[in-house]
Amino acid sequence: MASVLVTGGSGVIGSWVTRALVDRGMRVVIYSRHPNPTLLKDILNKVDCIEGDVLDLPRILNVIKQHGVERIIHMSASLPKALDANPYMVYHVNVDGTMNILEAARLMNIRRVVYTSTKGVLAPASGEYAYPTYKPVDEDYPKAPNSIYGATKFFCENMVESYNRLFGLDVVVLRFGMVYGPEKQTRHGELGIHSKIIESAMLGQPLKIPQGRDEREDIVYTRDIAQGIVLACFAENLKHRVFHIGTGKGISYGEIAETVNRFFGKQLIEVGPGLNPMIAPWVAGFYFVMNIDRARQELGYKPQYDYAAAVQDYVAMLKLLDIKPQVLC
Repeated sequence: MASVLVTGGSGVIGSWVTRALVDRGMRVVIYSRHPNPTLLKDILNKVDCIEGDVLDLPRILNVIKQHGVERIIHMSASLPKALDANPYMVYHVNVDGTMNILEAARLMNIRRVVYTSTKGVLAPASGEYAYPTYKPVDEDYPKAPNSIYGATKFFCENMVESYNRLFGLDVVVLRFGMVYGPEKQTRHGELGIHSKIIESAMLGQPLKIPQGRDEREDIVYTRDIAQGIVLACFAENLKHRVFHIGTGKGISYGEIAETVNRFFGKQLIEVGPGLNPMIAPWVAGFYFVMNIDRARQELGYKPQYDYAAAVQDYVAMLKLLDIKPQVLC
């Protein structure tokens, strides 16, 4: 059976991609430097989990050959949180690792590569795209990353498109809204604010976020992200190579608090007035609503989880996987 190689396939998003592929009857090869089976413990017998580094091109080639890999979903990356400790390693993993995947795909005649990028390649939101109107940003929105992480992803987007143009490699680039789901807080730090909100409520612990009630954002559940990625892996007759994946709608952080409080039947979550609930300076200006028209039309993508449904599923999955809710500082 032909396999799909998923780099980072046991990650916060990758685990749900792996699950979605297994649900389609595919054989999945997870390739990760530090595999973490927490979100996959109930289906580990259905996947091949390979410990490996995206910086090791010979090993990538060997895994592709041994497992009959036909398609690659490349999700491995050093996240913004790692920048403080080692910005050079972020560049090395994100850029050189992606180059190795592209070169392996070229040499091994891979049928398609899906590259997961970020909204961080975009110019900061301003004018009608920012508060208070939040016009959805489409794939042609100006690119001007303001972080090392965003810059590495922007470089790789251009390299992915160059491999398509010069070598005919079949590629798709995806950019996401703000992703949330189980383990996000544990693994992604301050970007896991939504996990902190939900898991605080699960524990019955009051949580006050000092600011940001008026900020709106396209927040998209990991199951919907996984749906978009898997659709991109197999969609045919594409007219474009870059797609935005989100809900296509904005929700305010005040509405998020109200939804969680209503779900748990207690007034536990409070968000102060203003914008930028994550407070981190590098996040300001990146509260976008994503235009998903292109993904709907060409990939057949349709988000399934509004925020209330996602909260219900989030809680159910923690219970199913025996993951204890926690609140990190």
